Amino acid sequence: MLPMRHCGFGRHRFACPLKLLVGGRWRLDGPNKSCLPAVAICLGLAAFSSVAFAQEQPIPRGLSSGLDLSTQAPFRTWRTTTIGSYKGVNTYRDALDAAKIKIGDAADEILGRAAFPYAREKTVVELTVVSAAELGVESDESSLSDVYERARQVGLNLCPAEVGPQLRLDYHNQPLGEALDIAMEPVATYSGDLTILTLVNWGTGLMLIGRDGRSESKVNRISRFVFAVPTNERLEALRGPQIVATSSDAVGE
Repeated sequence: MLPMRHCGFGRHRFACPLKLLVGGRWRLDGPNKSCLPAVAICLGLAAFSSVAFAQEQPIPRGLSSGLDLSTQAPFRTWRTTTIGSYKGVNTYRDALDAAKIKIGDAADEILGRAAFPYAREKTVVELTVVSAAELGVESDESSLSDVYERARQVGLNLCPAEVGPQLRLDYHNQPLGEALDIAMEPVATYSGDLTILTLVNWGTGLMLIGRDGRSESKVNRISRFVFAVPTNERLEALRGPQIVATSSDAVGE
């Protein structure tokens, strides 16, 4: 059994294993910085789990690292989620709290920003999960904008931002060690940090946390993203523009 310590995370406290290597793409801001050592072990678990999971899953034809991005590849729907079931940030926060889901500081901030849209009507969104490698990313020096562009070229859309909290509530059986980044337009925190959402299960309960959402942020080729499978024009309107915002775009929000 690894020695444990209790860390602050959003509005919660939870046990984390000690001793680790610091990794840096998820946001643990303010009082949560004491958790960085604990999270590094979790990042290692997530990476190991992602590799093992990817090896067990059949990759659809056309989604290898040699993917021809000039043609649209077939994508299987992983699952669907219905946004618009909760009316705004407070109802989502209450639902996440009732489900004992931990929320990171940055994630909690962007849920309440004006730039984080909530659907007015219930809308079913079809989702697929794809790794950066399956989109053709061959180097860990690739950027988030590169991953988004490759996904766009093969017919995938960014998710409406609301998919993050709704999918976190829906995805009860997330495997231990898994981390799924929500492919979405980044939203700035109050300090101007562009952030997207990540669903994780690091063994201390299900969590919704923030990830560096800058267009130039580095993406590991084994990182796995949730994209929307386009089904109708309403989804396109909810998703918004496909261009990843720059830091200067969001600071004034």
